[in-house]
Amino acid sequence: MKIETGDLVFYVYEFVVICGLIFRIYLEFEDKPSPRPEVEILPPIRPPEPIVTAPVVDEIIPIPKPPRRHPVTKKEYIDFFKEVLTWCQQNIKLGKDRKIRPRIDVSFSQKGNVLGYYQYNIKKIMMYVLKNKTLRANAQVFIHEYVHHLQIRGKNDNIRYNNLTRRKGYYLNDFEREANAISDQCINECCEYLNI
Repeated sequence: MKIETGDLVFYVYEFVVICGLIFRIYLEFEDKPSPRPEVEILPPIRPPEPIVTAPVVDEIIPIPKPPRRHPVTKKEYIDFFKEVLTWCQQNIKLGKDRKIRPRIDVSFSQKGNVLGYYQYNIKKIMMYVLKNKTLRANAQVFIHEYVHHLQIRGKNDNIRYNNLTRRKGYYLNDFEREANAISDQCINECCEYLNI
């Protein structure tokens, strides 16, 4: 193959042009830094040092709670007795734990001489709230009835309770004496919990 002089000049010219372009592209990127992202990520800002330091507290003074408002409606009384029940479940234990919570009912009747009672077959504590003059007295009667809930777990316990009442009388019944003793022992701590 024979290359003519004109063709040779053209090839050399093309080679020089291509080398010039490559050199120009090289010079274009030589002094420029690498491309930057569109969003610049800044280092996290440290919060400034506090100007004033908080004083060291030597003693915490408790703020007294306002006294408990006396319940008026049936729902308010039931909510109150639910709080007493929560305290009783956490603090009063007799024998095995009782997982069944008693139902709570409230009556505003003032007839008769009963302050409250526990009905074992439906597991209900009935409270006659107007017969007790104070919330403390209502809480103490409820604790007494809750102890009966722990004592009388079934038919046999109820039969024993009734037999003791016939033999010894209501006030000397072992169940009643234990319920009275526990309610007397626990009422102060319960009232502190209830803020009354």
